[in-house]
Amino acid sequence: MRQITAGQAFDARRSLSDVTLTLAGDRIASLSPATATAQDDVVVLPALVNAHDHARSIRTSSVGGFGKPLELWLHRLPLFAPVDPYLATLAPLGRAALGGQGAVMIHHVRPMGLTDLPTEAAAMARAARDVGVRIAFGVGMRDQNPLVYGDHGPVLAELDPVTRAEIETRYLAPMLPIAEQIARVDAVADAIAGPMVDVQYAPNGPQWGSDALWEAIAEASARTGRRVTTHLFETKYQRDWADRTYPGGLVKRWKEIGLLSPRLTLAHCVWARPDELEMIAEAGCIIASNTSSNLALRSGLAPVAEMVRRGCKVALGVDGQAFDEDDDALRELRLLWSLHGGWGFDTELLPRDVLAMALENGRIALGAPAGGQLAEGQAADLLILDRAALDDDALTPVDPLDLLFARASRRHIRELIVAGRSIVSQGRVQGVDLDAVHDELRGIYRAGIEERAGLAAALPPLENAVRRYYLSRLGCC
Repeated sequence: MRQITAGQAFDARRSLSDVTLTLAGDRIASLSPATATAQDDVVVLPALVNAHDHARSIRTSSVGGFGKPLELWLHRLPLFAPVDPYLATLAPLGRAALGGQGAVMIHHVRPMGLTDLPTEAAAMARAARDVGVRIAFGVGMRDQNPLVYGDHGPVLAELDPVTRAEIETRYLAPMLPIAEQIARVDAVADAIAGPMVDVQYAPNGPQWGSDALWEAIAEASARTGRRVTTHLFETKYQRDWADRTYPGGLVKRWKEIGLLSPRLTLAHCVWARPDELEMIAEAGCIIASNTSSNLALRSGLAPVAEMVRRGCKVALGVDGQAFDEDDDALRELRLLWSLHGGWGFDTELLPRDVLAMALENGRIALGAPAGGQLAEGQAADLLILDRAALDDDALTPVDPLDLLFARASRRHIRELIVAGRSIVSQGRVQGVDLDAVHDELRGIYRAGIEERAGLAAALPPLENAVRRYYLSRLGCC
């Protein structure tokens, strides 16, 4: 049992002053008026939830990914050598915890491949356990379009023989039959599912999956009750592909096969239309909005306010691309509200609306137990901020909720508690030497870059061919 006395505490629904939270095991046992002044000047709120991520171990701008559209950026990822999945997962989840994330959705679309997937997933779940965060583990699934959204023949035809051979080796490996992909999700669930780990079907996105794959996933989710997470309409090129491939409407097709349901999380939806948002809302799906990622990959600004107006449940996603590439979910929360809260006297979203995305809706996306509120019986997943650091000017009483959205970042975090366990304290992840982890990973990746000189040389001509491929479909000014 532990007691925490705070001068201020809040969630998305209410604010409290001078309150003592009593934790018993992994739950909040009670909240009561403080009988004494807190020794530390702290602000308490529920831990933030990252509803969409890929747990990348190192910053992608380090391999030339900055400022590139998704359709080019994706091809840079094979420059990262396969590494021990435990080590590779410690790094991003450790940074996530330092950034206030008590739970992270891992959309695992690029397995290391050093072992079978259940063994790899078990190593990643062990890393999550050692850091202390909750995770949802989404098993990536795809069966088409490995290079571009459609026939990659024209792209390959532009390449010289040496470059073409390198690209075919790196990107055109055979894909598993659908039945084996479904079975692999079950095998991963048998290996790692538990109170702190939810396993999900995680097809990469509509352009990477055949209609038969989506039908199989919809049936499997309905049969097992397992959640599904996927990307949808992240870029205008994906929007164009969907309209060409499904002239009757992709979202309508997903509704027909039963994929749209409260078990579905849709990442991005940057280019979703109002009628599609209404279908998504009616079905009770979650939309994970990834503001910084959409900016970094030049995808656009998602219509978050319109999503809410149409009745959609929106959650906060970081997507491995926080604004400063540091997994700071507090800054991501502020950026989401700053871009979508409204202009002038017109209010689209209140700070508490955005807070609910990061505290409550995200937990639904992760299949996490009841939490996100400061109330008896809720999960003891708490973020504790240093009030004195947050309000270092200390000129006049200011609502800490206002200060959170004005200036909070990971440097203001005093402690992160997940399931009653303190996992971050005074800027350090407990039990993990994160600096040493990053140093080891950098050494491995530097050696791997040298071994991938052929791929590095092949990327510029590939990118030129891919650029022409998409511009020929949407036109170029």
